Amino acid sequence: MEERSTAVTQDEEIDVGRYFAGLRKVWWKIGLASLGFGLLTFLLMFLMPNVYQATAIIAPPVEEKRPNLSIGALASFGIDVGGPSKVEDLETVFRSNDLTARVFRNHPLWPVVLGDRFDPKTGTVRATWLDRLSGRNMGSSPPSDWDAIRAAKDSLKVVTNRKTGVVAISFETFSAEGSANIVRHYLEEGKSRLQEEAFDRAEKNKKFIQEQIGKTVDALTRERLFSLYGQEVEREMMARNREQFGFRVIDSPRVPDRKTRPARAKGAISATLLTFFALCGFYLLRRSKRKEA
Repeated sequence: MEERSTAVTQDEEIDVGRYFAGLRKVWWKIGLASLGFGLLTFLLMFLMPNVYQATAIIAPPVEEKRPNLSIGALASFGIDVGGPSKVEDLETVFRSNDLTARVFRNHPLWPVVLGDRFDPKTGTVRATWLDRLSGRNMGSSPPSDWDAIRAAKDSLKVVTNRKTGVVAISFETFSAEGSANIVRHYLEEGKSRLQEEAFDRAEKNKKFIQEQIGKTVDALTRERLFSLYGQEVEREMMARNREQFGFRVIDSPRVPDRKTRPARAKGAISATLLTFFALCGFYLLRRSKRKEA
């Protein structure tokens, strides 16, 4: 039995060796075909436009990280104090669809995001063959908030590093300068939204405290309410300091000097290797079928 199994193993090794030996006759064909396909892939990738990514890094303000003794007092009266800005809060703000819609509404970004697809004369988007096949009603009306949300879903990236306490905000477009400008617009609109929320919260809190003062007879409670009212006024005043409110910019968005994608050389090399191994497998399979026949 051992002699038979040894003989079978030797025969299999010989057959495998013959299969690979057969590749020596066609290796030049496989090599040329692989190089040709890789070169074709490299040339076709030049039809793809360059994509640039700009990034900004922000962090919560140092002042707002400090504990505030008035928070407990305000909360005891049922007042929304808002609390200090945290990394998670900043991530939520910049991921929100409302902020994206606001950025695209307040700034003319469609020529940068869509490129030649956007018609500045009519303010509409030129429909592509894919839009026609999918039945999208493009070209009849200007881009909507939903179009902005879909565009940001593919281009906007918000990455939080909880260990270092920072948030990285990136945006990709076909324009290097345009990508940096869009990130700046996100920072500006994000800070404006945080300011508006702080002003609205302070205004509601002051109104509520005033109502409580009018209803309260106890002198100590009234004094405490006046103190809380003063703290709300102070908080509202600090919110007007735009440079220090909401978040601080660690790295401002710079115009990228290199494209992010496509990686043409890497794509061509990958296509060449995949074609080479696929053709080798094809020739080995065809040779084994011929031998069995």
